[in-house]
Amino acid sequence: MRSAKGIAVLVLGAAVWVGCGSGGEEGASADSQPAAAETQPAAAESEATSGGAVDASLAAAGEGLFTSKGCTACHTIGSGRLVGPDLADVTQRRTDAFIVGMITNPDSMLANDADAKQLLAEYYTPMTNQGITVENAQALLAFLKGKDAE
Repeated sequence: MRSAKGIAVLVLGAAVWVGCGSGGEEGASADSQPAAAETQPAAAESEATSGGAVDASLAAAGEGLFTSKGCTACHTIGSGRLVGPDLADVTQRRTDAFIVGMITNPDSMLANDADAKQLLAEYYTPMTNQGITVENAQALLAFLKGKDAE
């Protein structure tokens, strides 16, 4: 017999699974996404910032994606741990390449990156592949950098 806490965890997990998958592109698969090494982190950094300043229009697009892709089902920014880690100050804790890699190809990152594996061991829930393009990942990165600068 399962405890009430165990059932609540199962229900929450199912809700997150559905919520995180609701914004993905039809037919997107791990095979259609670039490998983490192919995400062009230097391009991501140069697109998200120009001379250290966050591109406001790119950050605004990233904020829209953060909501529409269902990131809020698993992550908060400054409100504490949820299903996934709190993303406050994430751009100060992680490299642009890591962030872009987790956004564009979490499957490969979870299989190959030691830090991603550690996060999975801590949170027990793999990040869902949302079929995010490198361009959209740059917008999300700009949004996160803007939040971290506040």
